[in-house]
Amino acid sequence: MYHININIKVKWLEGLQSINKIKDELSFLSEKQPDPFFIEGYIVGLGLTPQTVLPSVWIPKLFGDDTPDDEMHLRSLMDFYHVCMDSVMEGNLTLPIECSLSKLDLQIALRNDMPLPNYCMGMLLSLSFIEQNSLSPVQSFQLKKLRHVLSGLKSYLNAQNTFGESRDLRDQALSAHNELGQCIRETAYEMRFSDQCIQEAEEASALPGFNRDQIESHLNDILNKDSQATLKLINELITVIERELITVNFIEQFREEIENLHEAQPYFILKTRKAQIHFNLDEFEVAQRVLEELIELAPNDYYKNRYQLYNCYIKQQKWSSVSVLVDKFDSCSLPDSATQLLCEYAQNGNSQRAQDLKSHIKQRFPEFVALAGADSQRGNNQISDAMTEYIGKGGLKAWRSVEGSLFWLKA
Repeated sequence: MYHININIKVKWLEGLQSINKIKDELSFLSEKQPDPFFIEGYIVGLGLTPQTVLPSVWIPKLFGDDTPDDEMHLRSLMDFYHVCMDSVMEGNLTLPIECSLSKLDLQIALRNDMPLPNYCMGMLLSLSFIEQNSLSPVQSFQLKKLRHVLSGLKSYLNAQNTFGESRDLRDQALSAHNELGQCIRETAYEMRFSDQCIQEAEEASALPGFNRDQIESHLNDILNKDSQATLKLINELITVIERELITVNFIEQFREEIENLHEAQPYFILKTRKAQIHFNLDEFEVAQRVLEELIELAPNDYYKNRYQLYNCYIKQQKWSSVSVLVDKFDSCSLPDSATQLLCEYAQNGNSQRAQDLKSHIKQRFPEFVALAGADSQRGNNQISDAMTEYIGKGGLKAWRSVEGSLFWLKA
């Protein structure tokens, strides 16, 4: 299969297994019923498009109206998408081993229920996203060449029409199959990585009338809203970044220093905002998964994602998880201290330790006892930045979820 490290191969296999599950679950609902090799060819084809095709566009075209809506299935599908994109970016893409062809079984291998035809048909479908009139002559030629080979290998009848019905049909079909992987790689290069593509991208960014401040202000206005529409936008932005920069190989290569790289900061900011929106929408398990991934990827936690994760655990009463995370960072900040205090009270009530912790936090952070009314004071410069951050990460929501805690805090 792909010539990539063992971790990526494991993800690939997990993605393929999930795709089989998706297909099985949609078999009674979806008219399209794409098979796993159709899906793989389709997703690899997306990597050849000059512009990123957003999930909100390509998923419905693949599955029809009955798109998978299960969070875990969508997550596995996107993981598989990123592995395929990574292979395209690295230029080491090869055909699945099941998409084989030989002289002896040519007619059987090109049946419409076999891997190779499905792979080719899937790729042909995703190549339809490419706008022909925006291509250079070289790109148009390369795309036409790839489509010719894919069309010839999507069925035995097509092979006869494409490669001829003469005695050398088998030889021509085998030759086309042997060159398919290279043809895909060459198409990816011409569409996305050639010197001409890079030059055109640089020229486009330098065009007059590009008001960066206005665009950034508009984007911030959108991202500040806690809504499913904002989540959809953030997910699609993350998809673009994971396709273009923060790929599986990039993470593996720069894992030790990734949280310090300037290139990775937009990714961390978007993922942090994604988790916060899920938390604010009471989708605590989803927020928890995103935050755990962020802390694993960026263990120094410059964006203070542990504060939100503390409160995800508290809302789900996962007290041991809170304790492990608090001990891991061993910090005496207001959010860390407040979390320890709330966990002790939630589990043991007005214990001696809870009283000691409350006394300590009142001495060190005297404004914290006004937590119950702090939400109404935000923005009026009446509470500290630390308190504002704690509330913004869900601290007040966590305290309200533990009965009697706010009353006890003021006592």
